[in-house]
Amino acid sequence: MATPQTPQAPSRGSVLKRYAPFIAVIVVVAVVVLIVGLVNNDDNKGAVSTNTGANGSTGSQNFSDVPILYSEAKAKGTLDKYTWQDHCDKETGAVAIPILNPPPCVPALSGSNGGATSPGVTGTSIKVGYYIAKPDPTFDALLKAAGGYDSPASVAQSYKDYLEIFQNLFETYGRKVDLVKIQGTGSGTDEVAAKADADAAAAKGVFAVLGGPTQTRSFAAELSRKHILCLGACVTASPTAIIEGAAPYMWGTGPTPEQSGLMATEMIKKQLVGKPTSFAGGNLNGKPRSFALLSYDTPDGKYKASWDQFYDNLGKAGVPLAKNGHVSYFLNITSLAADARTIANKLKSLGATTIIFTGDPIFPNYLTHQMTQQGYFPEWVMAGTVLADTNVFGRTFDQEQWQHAMGLQLVPATNKLPKPLQFAYTLNEWWFGKPPVRENGFAITEGEISLMMTGIQLAGPKLTPETFRDAMWHLPPSARAGAIGAIVTYGDHGYWDGTDWGGLDNAGILYWDPNATGEDETGTPGKGMYRLIDGGRRYLPGQWPTTPIALFDPAGTVTTYTAQSVPPELVPKKEPLPANAPAAK
Repeated sequence: MATPQTPQAPSRGSVLKRYAPFIAVIVVVAVVVLIVGLVNNDDNKGAVSTNTGANGSTGSQNFSDVPILYSEAKAKGTLDKYTWQDHCDKETGAVAIPILNPPPCVPALSGSNGGATSPGVTGTSIKVGYYIAKPDPTFDALLKAAGGYDSPASVAQSYKDYLEIFQNLFETYGRKVDLVKIQGTGSGTDEVAAKADADAAAAKGVFAVLGGPTQTRSFAAELSRKHILCLGACVTASPTAIIEGAAPYMWGTGPTPEQSGLMATEMIKKQLVGKPTSFAGGNLNGKPRSFALLSYDTPDGKYKASWDQFYDNLGKAGVPLAKNGHVSYFLNITSLAADARTIANKLKSLGATTIIFTGDPIFPNYLTHQMTQQGYFPEWVMAGTVLADTNVFGRTFDQEQWQHAMGLQLVPATNKLPKPLQFAYTLNEWWFGKPPVRENGFAITEGEISLMMTGIQLAGPKLTPETFRDAMWHLPPSARAGAIGAIVTYGDHGYWDGTDWGGLDNAGILYWDPNATGEDETGTPGKGMYRLIDGGRRYLPGQWPTTPIALFDPAGTVTTYTAQSVPPELVPKKEPLPANAPAAK
């Protein structure tokens, strides 16, 4: 049972939203090159697509309301029946845009697009809002000191720039996406302000909103209640029950907390359970492993059900848990040091050899120093965190403590590329002939625009929240992911039981090396790096290995790829620059 600390006053800023914009490591939506499976219809619709998942199961869904994909028509021998969209790479059957796994081509608009098919959609436009958080001098100063500040103006311009690229290359069926700014009016935990902001977005007549105050329920809930799509960072780490209850209006990049919990449970069971403690400090090594769960929550308990389920699943899987071994915490900027002392005392009193951690990247800075002061050095297993698995934050943790940390690698291997080699960066250079105006969070913006535009293209002329849903479900897994690529799917592709609303389906394993040197995600050189085990190899549910993985062994690991060592799975296909691109003029 969870042991939450006494709720404190709400934090003065939305931490989960305020730190996110300056790290370009949010999982970007993986989209499709090729489809596997059979198609049973030869008209302009993909009637049924069947995909085999990792566990051999199959899932069938009806896609009669969305366009046929290029690869589906090719498999049926009916390519010549259609006029395909402009900027279609006929070699791959995907949009000719140099990003990883661009979405499949669809037939170009023929005839009417249906006009006003949904609120926010007319025959000529799709109105979309983008959320800008309320300025906060305290957090802005912290970001500037870290060298990771993105001004609101640069964030806004970044949305416009990436939209220009995608809108020129994707099929929008005679419509133009019009961006409107949604200005945040309160802190990230202010439910009243968040609901008011959502109402303001609805009053502007938008079809969808990109981003939002991610520590509230009311923003996304109010948008969903008003039948408005909430995309990208608007849905960061939302529990499955919330997304299902609001379907089909919430679309993040996943995984959901429940999915990351299942992956962590499988990894822990197959790699750690039944073996003596080996990677701790102090006098813990050699003892039988016992586990405790440390989980983040909000004062209104947004994540409580998810983490309680995770804790229960650990027990059912045979993971030996310390008595009352679930401790939760709230992120309060005004009381971080005091809260860290309280939580460190609770964890130490449990006597667990191994702490399973799922939470934010700010609190561990304070907590790890407290635990070291108390002489408690357990093993740490990261079981799905928000950016705590990035070098820029790992370096802020107590290094004597964090040298015992390992766990899920959720962020894709592209995170290990130098900034100038990341495809979201090179895409902007390709189109505009210059780097992104948003220096640090460009991948976040690109990911949200990519998610939105993929759904719009694959939804077809009749754009509604329901066809957007079917478009996302229609996306098959990437054929280029290989062993280290991120796989992101929605719907039923056999990876999870039931409908998958999360997105990311696979993960790798990493550990912290306090002595490794290199650049963090902002390009700052320093000491302390996460090492990706086995070159960044990733595993799908049911495929985590039972043979021992060489934890804390640098052989075969990756800290940073160089220009000469970038795996082919991380290199976008080169595409010709269209004549209307600014860089071509």
